[in-house]
Amino acid sequence: MSIRLKLTLLLLCLFVGAIANSAFTFRLENFGDEKLNWVVHTHDVLDHTHALLSSMTDVETGQRGYLITSNLSYLEPYHNGITESKRNLSLLQEMTADNPSQQELLALISNEMTLKFDEMAKTIEFVQNGQKEKAVALVSQDIGKQYMDNIRRYLNEFTSAEQILLEQRKGDFRENRAKITTLMAVEIVFFIGLAIFTLSFLQRNFFVPLQLLVSSTRLVENGKRLQVMDVLEKNEMGHLLSTFYRMSEKVHHREKTLEHKAHHDELTGLKNRMSIYDELDTSISLMERAGDKIAVMFLDLNLFKKINDTLGHDVGDQILIETADRLVQAVRSSDTVFRLGGDEFVIIVRQVHSTKDVEGVVLSILKAFEPPAMVDGHSIDISTSIGVAMSPDDSTNSDDLVKYADLAMYEAKKDKKAHFKIFTKDMLRRDSDINAA
Repeated sequence: MSIRLKLTLLLLCLFVGAIANSAFTFRLENFGDEKLNWVVHTHDVLDHTHALLSSMTDVETGQRGYLITSNLSYLEPYHNGITESKRNLSLLQEMTADNPSQQELLALISNEMTLKFDEMAKTIEFVQNGQKEKAVALVSQDIGKQYMDNIRRYLNEFTSAEQILLEQRKGDFRENRAKITTLMAVEIVFFIGLAIFTLSFLQRNFFVPLQLLVSSTRLVENGKRLQVMDVLEKNEMGHLLSTFYRMSEKVHHREKTLEHKAHHDELTGLKNRMSIYDELDTSISLMERAGDKIAVMFLDLNLFKKINDTLGHDVGDQILIETADRLVQAVRSSDTVFRLGGDEFVIIVRQVHSTKDVEGVVLSILKAFEPPAMVDGHSIDISTSIGVAMSPDDSTNSDDLVKYADLAMYEAKKDKKAHFKIFTKDMLRRDSDINAA
């Protein structure tokens, strides 16, 4: 076989191998991007599901406030909650259009929401017409509560199905990444073998013949017979290997970025509501083994809506960022700050022995909010209302602890002389009374 043919075949093999492997790896990476997009999509569906339940809660809060006080200001969260509920439901219907079972659940939720809104509208109409007794009687029938219970049950089924999909899609993404990693390992082994073969080929067909050619030149000078050897060229395996390494790093970076975005608030950098219940469950387990207590603080900024309305949402965002920074600086290193959304924050206070430890953290937070915030030349006073629930004193269930801390926060917000309240069972009874009303 001629030197030219050998070189042509070697280069052709290298070229075809490089193109085929790069194309295959690129195809796997694009497939991985698709898997990432599905994971992000499922996270978005879960976020809108939580937002739907939260907005429904806002509607109930506004209705209860108006029925009790007849204060028209309570109708604002009522109407806003209805708008947000419908918007989130519409988004969920669009985002799960390819899932018939989820569409059926959303149809049931939509029907219950319509019945719930009609029932609440009647109670408000009764109060506006001076027939508060009829409104109370209608609420006392617990029809609205049944609608809300059905909505929560359907939403739980919907969320469970989405969480199963999320785990499946995460598994698909990890499997795809494992394929890329395996492919890279195979490629490394293959090209190392190819490199050894190429070096051996070059040594046998180029370096040895070249050395013999030099020796033969001397022989010719001495009038002896000349020996001519084949000459071969090198491949470009190093370039291919570096390309594969860069592809692996790119996939790894994207995975880390997605993981961070899924569990952190984009505005403040704090952990979001996706992380709080897992961390709270873990903290409760550790608390039970260590014999300590933990506290859950629910914080809400005072007059934040007024700041947004008067100074704009950009200033409001800066206030939220400033709030997050002050909270992180005020708590201990063992505590964790979360942003639930809007102007609501939650803090898990660990290694608590008594309420004095919690009060110390609360005082540190209140002190941190004493100086006004300077935003775009505006000196803005910011303050917060804080509700506290203790575990195991109040509950060892993470959902209940957040709920109880939220109730205590509302009590603190209603009491103009107090910046914080610690949950008591009386608050739970008052909340039940409001629900019954």
